[in-house]
Amino acid sequence: MAVINYSKKEISAKIVYYGPSVCGKTTNIQSIYSSIKPDQKGKLVSLATEADRTLFFDFLPIEIANIRGFKTRLHFYTVPGQVYYNSTRRAVLTGVDGLVFVADSQRDKMEENIESLANLEENLNYYGKSIKTLPLVMQYNKRDLPDATPVAEMEQILNPDGYPWFESVATTGEGVLQTLTKITKLVLKHIEMGTSGKQQRPTPAEPERKPEAPVAADKTHTQTAYELPDEIESQIPESPLPRQTNASIKSGSSALGGRIQIVGTNNAQVISANAINIPVRLKIEGDERIYTMELALKIDSLIPEG
Repeated sequence: MAVINYSKKEISAKIVYYGPSVCGKTTNIQSIYSSIKPDQKGKLVSLATEADRTLFFDFLPIEIANIRGFKTRLHFYTVPGQVYYNSTRRAVLTGVDGLVFVADSQRDKMEENIESLANLEENLNYYGKSIKTLPLVMQYNKRDLPDATPVAEMEQILNPDGYPWFESVATTGEGVLQTLTKITKLVLKHIEMGTSGKQQRPTPAEPERKPEAPVAADKTHTQTAYELPDEIESQIPESPLPRQTNASIKSGSSALGGRIQIVGTNNAQVISANAINIPVRLKIEGDERIYTMELALKIDSLIPEG
């Protein structure tokens, strides 16, 4: 869940690149890092072993321009692809706000793509979340290889729900920035709508195959410094008070300069095999509007009374 700090007027959101081993997650992050102006990015940390290109995570905080008075910071992570690092993959998903699933286009990697996508859903369920409750962009990487699976076939197997998707060649930067821009827009819109934990219908997007910035033909990046487009600003509400809050809902507690009062709840929804979503409606002292806060709860046991 995005962290909204009202005293500092800062929004922090977490985006995770997920996928099988050596599919291009780390290369995506490196390409993004090389494309952003120095004053917009923090330090890139990469940990690797002989068994996998990423042992724990690549951490890339990117600070984008002030939006409606709130300074927005995005944190990008990758997860290790090897199966025996599953506990680390699960830990990285803590508090995730958006996902990019990087699929390896090589035909002999399809089974690994399927297993990784199922593993992503399983690890999200652990936190009471689901792929259907979070912004998601599919990226079909390694499109330059001769044995690349046709996109139509990958769509049928990996993306039957029609999430936005892009073809990419992460080693040259092709499709990397388009993927970044799309997931950023979706995450900011998700925060603005206050829909964390709510089932969403994916919005199909026309694939964009041309990179937004010039790229070299090899692994040497020659992209110009990249800034998020102006239209992202339109995804944030005019009011300086976003709908989604991380304030306490305890009656009488002080938050946002006023007390919070619970005025009702809507019907709970089952969002996974072991989790439910409860919409709680509340009012904040000094604000006439009614807000809905989505509570995703993990169910450890269900015991009937009597």
